[in-house]
Amino acid sequence: MPVLAVFDTEGSWRDTHVCDGRITERLSRQGVAWGREDDAPEGQRVLDRAALFYVRAEGGYLGLLFEPGEWVSLPPGADHFFDDGEAAPARPLPNALPHFNAFVEEVLTLTGNDAAEEN
Repeated sequence: MPVLAVFDTEGSWRDTHVCDGRITERLSRQGVAWGREDDAPEGQRVLDRAALFYVRAEGGYLGLLFEPGEWVSLPPGADHFFDDGEAAPARPLPNALPHFNAFVEEVLTLTGNDAAEEN
């Protein structure tokens, strides 16, 4: 299940979307497309593990958590950051934004799940 979180410029978590339609609508305003493996455009790389993308948006950032089998397409030159939770991000995330593991923990908390139960 993809998750879209909206952050302000200070890194405060403002809103969360898990509905495909709302995610698509919000991302399209930034020129970002996404989908699942079965609808991937020819040549589009599909993620083989969960990953977190941050895209700079008007008034802050969009945090996009995707699962294996999903894809994301960013417009050329889009200011973005990537974190898969396995290695230090190649480009450091802005200090105020949560890294992969903290993002996942917050999503679990928001949905009423316990991170300890997931392991």
